[in-house]
Amino acid sequence: MEDASSRKRPQFWLGIAISLVCILAILLIIKPGDIWDVIRHARVEFLLLAFLGLIAFLVLRAIRWRFMLNGGWDSHQGIGYLKVFHVQNVGYLVTNILPFRLGDVARAVLIGNIPPITVGQGVSTVVVERVLDMLFIVVLFPFTIASAVDLPREWQTAVLLAGAISLAASAVFIVAANKPALSIRFVTWVCDRIKFLDTTKWVERFGNLLLGLDTLTRLKDALILLLLSILVWVPLILGYFAGIRAVNLDVTISEAAFVVCIAAFSLAAPSSPGGLGVQEAAIAFAMSGVLKFPNDAAVSFALIYRALYYFLTGVLGIIGINRLGHTFGSVVASTRSLVGSDIDENREPVNPNEEIQ
Repeated sequence: MEDASSRKRPQFWLGIAISLVCILAILLIIKPGDIWDVIRHARVEFLLLAFLGLIAFLVLRAIRWRFMLNGGWDSHQGIGYLKVFHVQNVGYLVTNILPFRLGDVARAVLIGNIPPITVGQGVSTVVVERVLDMLFIVVLFPFTIASAVDLPREWQTAVLLAGAISLAASAVFIVAANKPALSIRFVTWVCDRIKFLDTTKWVERFGNLLLGLDTLTRLKDALILLLLSILVWVPLILGYFAGIRAVNLDVTISEAAFVVCIAAFSLAAPSSPGGLGVQEAAIAFAMSGVLKFPNDAAVSFALIYRALYYFLTGVLGIIGINRLGHTFGSVVASTRSLVGSDIDENREPVNPNEEIQ
């Protein structure tokens, strides 16, 4: 259901091309018959654990998002958990069907129509959520390399140093939240000295980012948010661990975490909606190209796990649309109306029930 304007964008066709190349590469590496043979002998009990890990991942993400939207545990006014959970799942469904990760925009629109939340809060918390995820993966990745991949001592020292630098960057992030005026002045100073940047636009974006950092300005809430941001990824890592064990591979937690990091980094690459082909290729590369697992088992795990993901987020997304009283078409229309517009914290919400032509 992509609109005509998105199909005209070069990024759209580049993403489609990259996804097709990845799918063709997978088919060239391994024969479909070999994949089917691995799948036939997969261990169902471990697949069930992987599926439960995915569910826990989504549940914890909704808990963290609600925490940010409500401004901490002690807020007396806020949005209920189930509404947040349903909106989140609708976002995943939209991302799986439409290009350019429009599911994040859909989430901002939908959550902005549920008082007392505004569209500006939705946008800022979604951005902060992504930044926290990126920081966690960037911090985790060097440590997974050092423990899961056979590297020379010098390389291990380098990647551990990169992890320490990432931790320091996280500390700077927290300081920025607590000193917003100073942070904005610094960003303005930097942008003014880079000629090709629009200072006003980038300062506004940075200001929107700070809107979602309110919970980092109180020590208790900041610690809870950081803890939630770690806990969010624990069931996913355990789910990868169980899923890889399901295809009869002897994997360690560190190796599973390494595969999770590579899969997360692959989201930055242009691709078709939902990262189809790209994430599967990234997972297969991490397992067979780096960790030296057999190609057939690596590709089989990638396909099985991603199929579980698409099934779960698809079903929960459809349930979410129904529970929120919308249709997929109205969600897409209201999302398109917000794309490319300036986000104001207290702007009038776009009603997803009003079809926009």
